[in-house]
Amino acid sequence: MNPLPPPISTFSIVGRCPRTNMLGVGVASKYLAVGAVCSHTRAGTGAISSQAYGNPYLGIDGLSLLGRGLDAPQVLKQVLQQDPGREKRQLIIIDHQGRTAAFTGSETDAWCGQVQGENYAAAGNILTGETVIQAMAAAFEQSTEEELAERLLRALEAGQQAGGDRRGRQAAHLQVVHTEAWKYVDLRVDEHPTPLIELRRIFELAKQELFPFRALYPTRSSAGQDWDLDEYDRLSSSIEG
Repeated sequence: MNPLPPPISTFSIVGRCPRTNMLGVGVASKYLAVGAVCSHTRAGTGAISSQAYGNPYLGIDGLSLLGRGLDAPQVLKQVLQQDPGREKRQLIIIDHQGRTAAFTGSETDAWCGQVQGENYAAAGNILTGETVIQAMAAAFEQSTEEELAERLLRALEAGQQAGGDRRGRQAAHLQVVHTEAWKYVDLRVDEHPTPLIELRRIFELAKQELFPFRALYPTRSSAGQDWDLDEYDRLSSSIEG
């Protein structure tokens, strides 16, 4: 018999901004490169985190089903029906209209559970307690004036401050999509003693040195156009200055 993979003990959140229609996911864990396994997003479609004894196809297939027009609860039902190991899984889904679905299997390691609210769902397993998820929900709900990436990161930080993964800390990931197929935000800390502190540092740096250049990226509607090099030089000079 093949041994089970190590559980992806994670606290995570998926969310939507009703003002901008951005969708995103944030995850943190005592699991190397957790974002490479858990996080799934597609612009105009949805965001998913698949964790515990993880099955990445729940996220991959889930996005495909969302793209075909199914809502989050319908997708959750369908992907779980197709997974014989579903009782070992944990899954949260949000669709492009902000509808959510969440599942924690009966064989997921404690503490485990989830919460759903307006335009978000959060979940975790192998946590110090329920307060982790409660703190994440409160942080997201109390930051409605912020951009989605900031709200997701604050939720992760609140979850960590409330206890986080009871095994420790190792990795974190923040991913947001907007109107284009490319990722609007995609920042990962794969191995670090304080991954959320490091993710916050990188996020603040990206505000200055990465995000300003998004306005120069080609879009689907600007076929044939490329970077404005004069604007690139101006932005580069402002960063260097």
